[in-house]
Amino acid sequence: MSQLVKKNGETRVRLLQAAAECFALHGYKRATLAQICQEAGANQAAANYHFRDKAGLYREALCHAYGQAQEKHPLPDMGGLATEDQLRQYLAMHCRRIFDEGVGGLFPRMFAKEIAEPTDALEFIFDEVVSDERSVLIRIVRELLGEQATDEDCGLCRLSIIALFQFFNFNRAIRQMATRRRAHKPFDVEMVIEHTLRFALAGIHEKQKEIQERE
Repeated sequence: MSQLVKKNGETRVRLLQAAAECFALHGYKRATLAQICQEAGANQAAANYHFRDKAGLYREALCHAYGQAQEKHPLPDMGGLATEDQLRQYLAMHCRRIFDEGVGGLFPRMFAKEIAEPTDALEFIFDEVVSDERSVLIRIVRELLGEQATDEDCGLCRLSIIALFQFFNFNRAIRQMATRRRAHKPFDVEMVIEHTLRFALAGIHEKQKEIQERE
């Protein structure tokens, strides 16, 4: 590998990391290429060379941050696990990412900013970035509810489960403010995982009863 190729590769990684951090902090609209390049120790020509424009850099930074989240907090092999245990692993993965203040938590923070101020990348996130993990939850919920569950039953349960852990992502600023004011201690992520699982399973069990009563 030539020194030029190696240098270009290093510059690209620095730009991706700086972009992920800037977008996670400021959101797409407020983060600027100039700011990202300054943090990366690169010039704007390099950013344009590697990513064409800000939108291209944003998409690549989303993938980069998602890869870091997967590496630090992967979804484990579900083989042999009971379906309720699979749900616990799924929730634990997301909760640990959300409460990670390092690189493993950049993607959830970018996602929260994206939901607050959607861009053209929103469909890209759902259709390409997180599609595999979405499929896992779809399968888990379908297995828990059984064959008699309608698509609407499954869809509502999935949304309710997602809301349980994404709330902690979207209320990050409130949690940080409460901690600064000593209104409460920072949440323990393992406690949040168990609490979220209990609520999710309680809702699933009630839905199971409802479905049985319809038959």
